[in-house]
Amino acid sequence: MVFRHVLVPLDGSEFAERAITHAGRIARAFDSRVTLLQVLNGAHSRAGTGSKSIDWRLSCTQAESYLKSLADDPRLVDTQVEIRLTEGRPSDQIADFIRKNSVNLVIMTAWGAGAETEFPFGGTAHKVLVSTGVSYLIVRNGAKSADAVAYKRILVPLDGSHKAELAAHVAIALDVEKQAEIRFYHVICEPIMPRRRPLTQAEIALRDQLIECNRRAAVGHLDQLREQFGTGHDIEVRIDCSKLPLESIAEVCRKDSPDLMVMRAHGGSELNGWSGESILQSVLARVNTPVLALQDGFGVHDQ
Repeated sequence: MVFRHVLVPLDGSEFAERAITHAGRIARAFDSRVTLLQVLNGAHSRAGTGSKSIDWRLSCTQAESYLKSLADDPRLVDTQVEIRLTEGRPSDQIADFIRKNSVNLVIMTAWGAGAETEFPFGGTAHKVLVSTGVSYLIVRNGAKSADAVAYKRILVPLDGSHKAELAAHVAIALDVEKQAEIRFYHVICEPIMPRRRPLTQAEIALRDQLIECNRRAAVGHLDQLREQFGTGHDIEVRIDCSKLPLESIAEVCRKDSPDLMVMRAHGGSELNGWSGESILQSVLARVNTPVLALQDGFGVHDQ
């Protein structure tokens, strides 16, 4: 289970640089190499004669100097870092680099120099994520600034499926120093029982019986996971029942302020109430917590 190659797209803004903290943490945990990539707008790169303009060459020199300074950033200490500079449309160039260079994790902020909007994230991030299918970590504007070497609090929403367990494995791997508080969080979805009249006592009893059945299964599953990872990690389990599971996850993020939330982009069942919903449209629209979303194709036994 390895993130071999981590990509951090940058645009020169201070906000985009927040991704560097997470790149350093993950690279040290997985012994990954990190590429810092900046895409310059090539629309004005050539003068009327067809040669590169002086202003363009100056911009390239400044950008290269900027990337070199970030490569030496203390947040990336003890990591293998390379820099790349290219030109063109940012979303196209980033996606192309991901496909051609075996990137299996991209870390980027929801917005960069373009500033925050009412949408979960900006156009560049959206285009990159929907077009590449790569695992990603999104840092939002409301996320607290953290320069610590390691994560201190990690939230792992689980839905009871085998696929979703990968998020637990990644969270444990990130806890290299075994000092983080890791919470496995399971939300039991209250069954939908559409009626044109109030539920009968028999129907209420049936609903409660199903909830209790799912609760017992969740307890057994989470206890099994905690036992699997041993006593070296500080693992807490929590189970809630809710009609709106994603709102419950968002509320936990607001109250506990985890440094990171790790979850599968797609869980085990499209009918379990929340894992089939898109993280892009559902989770990121509700939380300010940095979210590490693991896409299909990234497995526990990747080497």
